[in-house]
Formats: sequence, C-alpha cells, structure tokens
Amino acid sequence: QLARLEANEKKSRDQLLAEQQAAVRALLEYARKHVPYYRRLDAPPDDLSAWPVLEKKTVAANPRDFLSDEFAPDELLELHTSGTTGTPLTVRFTKEYHQTEMAFRWRHKAWGGVPFLSSSAYVSGHPVVPPNQTKPPFWRWDAVERRLLMSSYHLAPQNLPAYAEALEKYRPDFVHGYPSSLYVLAQAGVRYRPKAVFTASETLLDFQRAAIERAFGTKVFNWYGNTEMTCNIVEDAAGNLRQRTDYGVLELEPDGTMICTGLNNRAMPLIRYRVGDRAVARPGGDGFPIIERIEGRVEDYVRTPDGRQVGRLDHLFKDVRHVREAQIVQRRLDEIICRIVRADGFSEEDERIVRREARQRLGDGVTVRFEFVEQIERTKNGKFRFIVSEL
Repeated sequence: QLARLEANEKKSRDQLLAEQQAAVRALLEYARKHVPYYRRLDAPPDDLSAWPVLEKKTVAANPRDFLSDEFAPDELLELHTSGTTGTPLTVRFTKEYHQTEMAFRWRHKAWGGVPFLSSSAYVSGHPVVPPNQTKPPFWRWDAVERRLLMSSYHLAPQNLPAYAEALEKYRPDFVHGYPSSLYVLAQAGVRYRPKAVFTASETLLDFQRAAIERAFGTKVFNWYGNTEMTCNIVEDAAGNLRQRTDYGVLELEPDGTMICTGLNNRAMPLIRYRVGDRAVARPGGDGFPIIERIEGRVEDYVRTPDGRQVGRLDHLFKDVRHVREAQIVQRRLDEIICRIVRADGFSEEDERIVRREARQRLGDGVTVRFEFVEQIERTKNGKFRFIVSEL
C-alpha cells in the first residue's frame, strides 16, 4: 500500500482524477450490489452527483444497513466517533483496510521527512493513566509501535516540566497530537528537537501553529481526516493542504460544507456523506488538489446581530503573550465570552488587544466579556473546542 500511494504522488492531476473516477464507478456498482441501504436506493451507477447527500443521523440510526453483505460483522474492526455533534457513530472496517489507512498515515509522515516505523510521541486522547493520578509518569512506552503515549488529560502547569523531561529522555523521531495539547506542551520549555510535528483531530489555529513550531524548532504538518474515513487532507512541505484523491472524493457546497465519499472501505462505504466540516478550495496547481483552509466544524462559528457567521477567530489571541489557553463561548447574539487560562503577566493590556481584534472582526454590535478559569474542559475524548456556540 505504501508503494502504491507513493507512486500516486508522482502522477499528474488529470491522471489522478481519471483514476478517481474509475474508482468511484467501481464503488457505486459495489454499493448497489452489496450494501442494503444503497441496494434499496437504486441510484444510478455512473453519476455520483445524482446520489443523495447522506446525513450522519441516517447512518447512526441503522449502521448495519450500511455494512456490505460480503463481510461478517463480528469479523470487522470498529472505531467510534466522539459524539461531539450529539450523534455518536460506530464505523466498521476490515483488517485489510486498516493496513491501507496506516499506509496513508505513514505516507504523510514521509512528507515531513520521517521514515516508516520511526519512533514517536503521541499526545492525544489515549487514556494512558488514571485521571486522578497526580504524579508522573503521565505516559507509557508502547514497545510494539515505538510510541511514547502521553496523557493529554494531565497537562497542568505543575506537570509540564515532567513532560519536557520525558521527551528529552525518549527523544522520539516525531511528535503527533491534538493542536490544543501540543500548544500547552509548547509552554513546557522543551529542549529536544524532533524531525517534525504532526497535528490532527482538531482545527489547527494559527497562534497554536506558531507556538508549537517555535517551541519544537521544526515545522508542523497538519492532517485532516475523520473516523468515518471518507476524506484525507494533508499538509505538504511547502505548507499546502493537499486533498488525496486516492482516499476519497470531496465536494464543497456553496457555504464550504464538505460532502465526502470514501473510496477504500468496502465493509462500510459512505457515499456523499456530510461530515459537518467546512473548507475552502484553491483553484489551479497540479497533483493532488490544494485546499486553501479547513475552517472547522459547521457549528464552530460566532453569529452576529447582523446575520453573519464568523469563524477563524483565533486571530483574537495572536498578539497576546500571556494566555495559556483560550476559548470563546457564545450564549447571546450581542456578546461573546472569552474563557482564559492566564499566564504570568496577564494584564489589562492583553484584554485591550483581544477587544480590539474582536471589534475588527465582529463589529461594534458584539461585546466581549472575560471569564478567567483554571482550566478549559475537554470533550470525553480529550478534544478541545475553541468556539462553543450555545445559540
């Protein structure tokens, strides 16, 4: 699989799209024949755009309806979504497909100069140690995959020096994790320098990227994927986000909402699946298509009294140096709450900068209120939500 994916990276845009179209036709024929939901749908086998958009709630209501009759359900592997949208979902796939998924991940590592089977440190949602543990180690060494699994739930200020010491001791080839966790870890005064840092599972905000790259002294490579395994967008060495056409088909609605079709998981194919995220494409170029930016989940926007939906508000904090973490909560159209974990030195000047940046983006009709907290809660999977809209 690695060899196949590497060969695809050398092909032209026209060749990649022709091969994608052939894969789509094969997938539609397969789904019509082997998947109960699509068998009843009886959509045309040669026109993807004629198939209806698939909603997550439809899959969640009867997931077995989307399983291929070629596989016994109890022989399949499974993953679970976090349920942050209120609709948890179980995704099934074969052991063979799992190899393909891992090949895509290792090919992206190669884009960052990290060879196959390099050692790593992971700071994401793994339940590594008991939640009530107060003393290090907050990590475990996975000898099979040569990974240092570090808890993202214990990144309190008093624990950060221990994390930095562990990284110095193990010196993994690369670091991978949630952007929010790596942003906190970047404040630990890490001394060792990995070959690259990879982020996934959350929207990578500009101020997080800057802090992580400054702390680790290397480039951050962003990865976009989803548990449903329908889309893969990865950052290359030049900083471009590339949509892998050999992984799936990406359609963008007028507002940027992503409609995705996974090409490789025959056990549970999801066709024209609304993933709930937004993106902006960039025209032109060769090879894999370029995505200008991924804007995060559809609900992660601030609404204004004049009817606008505003995302990418991480710029509010780009010039603020005394903030450990920040989160924006909206409960009213005319107000946002900035929940802030203050660092030493935080002052009214920091507040003034945030208010100024907010006014430039949201206008005078939205006021800013500050709420200072010891920590910002994560979801049950340890993920960080930068904007929480309660509207």
